[in-house]
Amino acid sequence: MASGEPSTSEVPPGAGTTVGGKHSKRKSDIMSLDYCTFRVPYNELNVKFRNGQKDLDRAAASVARAANLLTKKTAGATEPQAKEALQKNFEFLLKQVQEARAAMQKVLKEETEEADKIIRRCHMLQQEQQVNEDRPKRIDRSLEKRKFARHICWHLLRCGMIVPAKKLVAEMKMEGLVDISIFEKFYEIEQALLDKDTKPCIEWCQYHRHRLRKIGSRIEVVARQQDIATLVEEQNIPEALAYIKKYFVPITKTQFPDDLKKIMGSVAMPLEISRMRNKELHAENRYEACYEFFIKEAYRLYQLPEHSAFSSIVQMGIAAQKTAMCEPDTKTPTNKQRCVVCRPDIWPLAEGLPNARSDGNKILCSLSNTVCNDEDNIPYLFPSGHVVGLRAINAGLRRANHKVYDPMHKQEIMEEEALRMYFM
Repeated sequence: MASGEPSTSEVPPGAGTTVGGKHSKRKSDIMSLDYCTFRVPYNELNVKFRNGQKDLDRAAASVARAANLLTKKTAGATEPQAKEALQKNFEFLLKQVQEARAAMQKVLKEETEEADKIIRRCHMLQQEQQVNEDRPKRIDRSLEKRKFARHICWHLLRCGMIVPAKKLVAEMKMEGLVDISIFEKFYEIEQALLDKDTKPCIEWCQYHRHRLRKIGSRIEVVARQQDIATLVEEQNIPEALAYIKKYFVPITKTQFPDDLKKIMGSVAMPLEISRMRNKELHAENRYEACYEFFIKEAYRLYQLPEHSAFSSIVQMGIAAQKTAMCEPDTKTPTNKQRCVVCRPDIWPLAEGLPNARSDGNKILCSLSNTVCNDEDNIPYLFPSGHVVGLRAINAGLRRANHKVYDPMHKQEIMEEEALRMYFM
């Protein structure tokens, strides 16, 4: 009927689970619960490194060209060159060197910031994962609170709630621990696509071009299809053909030939026929579909899971308490309901989740931590939701007039309010 938890005496110090909690100290917990905390800055560091190398290569090429111009002007000279004749070339070379130096400093600064962010987060998680018996309890509670605030913040960002996430970060002093800027960019692209503007999305695709090409993403193809479809709808065929030749053919000719054939067909055939054969290219909600596809590909780029850690934890907690008898209870007041799953505000989350299945588990007394049974330590469920064994009740919780003291709510309750639990 009820699922128990192992006795704390059976749990070795530092043991862990994969869903967090008091004994969550395994490395697998970091991988499952704090994956976003490391994956996002690592990916940003990787992108900035590659783009930085391209910028440095271009700067080095510019310096080499300026040096070659000066060398050609002085090569083979038998007499000293006039200062005025070489001044322009020296100034051009100096300008290119200064630009190369500025590019190098910019790249170094950006990469150092991302690397420092990863190191800072490593120290933060190390502090949270350490088992320190001498550390004050208030510090442990503060670290635990910050950890769950971080999970909530990631979930808010996934839901597009940027402003509440910023407030939570400021209140919990988590600056540098959550990558809000990434999701701000997602939100900016969403608003642009809803306004039928693909430019921010295409710029994002070009910035992440190497990684998107590596994972075989079609997001740039889909974004540019919207621009072509708009030109076709406006019957601006020459402009559509020029756009296809300049932007669409280079990204689809080898990887996505079917998309190229489809878009060329929509340009070649009459508009009415194209609307019948290529409904997705002319659908009214095609920009909304483009945004949904962009979010899917962005998560795939950063290798983010489909559900956030907070969402998974909540669903696992609800599913662990859901039984076949659970249903929404609209008659009992919310503050008097004893099953969290049956609450009307919780049931929509629990409706599609599987029922809990427990085999061979034990019910423990919340006070004495002893195993309950059907003989001398019968389990009773208090209104607070805690299970107390008969031994603990007889040891000091009974009061006069058939009352029992509830140590969790710190008040006396009638004996019939403590419900007996049965083993099935």
